[in-house]
Amino acid sequence: MHVRLAASLVAGVLAICVNTFALMLADVISLPTSHGGLLRLVRPWSMLLLSMVGLTDAWSRIGGPPSASPAFQISFHFMVGIAMSIFYAFVVEPLDEDRPIAVALAFAAIVWLVNAAVVLPLTDEGFAGRAHLTFAGMAWFAAAHTLFFVAVALIYRSFHGRASPAQGDG
Repeated sequence: MHVRLAASLVAGVLAICVNTFALMLADVISLPTSHGGLLRLVRPWSMLLLSMVGLTDAWSRIGGPPSASPAFQISFHFMVGIAMSIFYAFVVEPLDEDRPIAVALAFAAIVWLVNAAVVLPLTDEGFAGRAHLTFAGMAWFAAAHTLFFVAVALIYRSFHGRASPAQGDG
């Protein structure tokens, strides 16, 4: 279990760096892509809950960045990526350890569909962000998103490998 967790953390950090770089390249060429849809969706109710338990005041006292700041947004992006990598390692990858690319592509498609059909429409972006994005922007986002999941699968596999039943899972 420790090996699986460590491998998923490394894979998550490296894959989210690749994903972030791909999204930054879109910004460099002035191609708008979907940015921060999940954070925009969860911010209103999570801020209310965090405020009720006093965490927003504590966050302010220690000088934490506001949730609308780029530092907070990129941190949130990294945390979600790492969480998805951990979920991949413990739930998705064991479904078919022999075909990590196929599993990663299926996982990417499911997560993309949830984002496109639920998250973005709930933030007034429309299906896949079409209210504000061009087809090229939607396609670039989908490609960067898929790149993340394939990178997680390949990096995770390179660090974790396939433990035989005799080796256990650490």
